Amino acid sequence: MRYTTWTLDRMFVAYGQYYLQGDEFLSVYDDADTVRRIFAGNSLAAGGPEHLTVHAGTHTGWIRLTTRQCAAEPPLPGDEWETVVDVSICSTSGVLRLFQWGGDVQGDAGNFATCGAGWYRVRVQARGRDEGDAQQGDTPVEEHFLSVWPAPPEPDTVHCANDTFARTHYDPTRPAGQPVQP
Repeated sequence: MRYTTWTLDRMFVAYGQYYLQGDEFLSVYDDADTVRRIFAGNSLAAGGPEHLTVHAGTHTGWIRLTTRQCAAEPPLPGDEWETVVDVSICSTSGVLRLFQWGGDVQGDAGNFATCGAGWYRVRVQARGRDEGDAQQGDTPVEEHFLSVWPAPPEPDTVHCANDTFARTHYDPTRPAGQPVQP
C-alpha cells in the first residue's frame, strides 16, 4: 500500500480541538454545528465540506499526532487504540491541511486531498484522552493517528469507543452521523 506518514511529537490543541481544513472553508462554508455533532455522534470527530474537527481529551496543551495519507483504506488498527472512528469529508478546493486551534497550519504535514477535489474518508484513532483530560504538565500523554484516503461518502463508522469521553457521549443506538454534502 502506498502512503505518506508524518509525525509531530508536540501538536498544540486548545479547547480540545484541531482540524483538517480546506482553502474554501472560511470563505464558502460555515459549520457552527461541528462540535455539537461530535458530542451527539461518534465522540471523536465530525466534518463537512472542506473541514474536519477532532476532539482531544487535552483541553489546552500538547498531543502526539501521526498522520498518514493513503491511496486506499488502511488496515484496522489494533486494540492499543481506545477510540477509532471513520468519517467522510468532501474537499471542494482540492486542499485539506492540518491546522492547530487558532489557525496555525502544519504545512509540513502536506495536503491530505491527494486526489484533488472530491470525497475522502478519515480514520481518527485516539488513546490517552482520559489522561489528556487530567493533564497539567508540558509533556504529551495523549496520542492521535489520522489516516486519510479517497473514498465515496459513507455514514460514520465507530470501530471502538472505549475512553471515558466516548463512553459518556457515544450512543451506539443512535443513527450514525451522515456525510455533510457541499
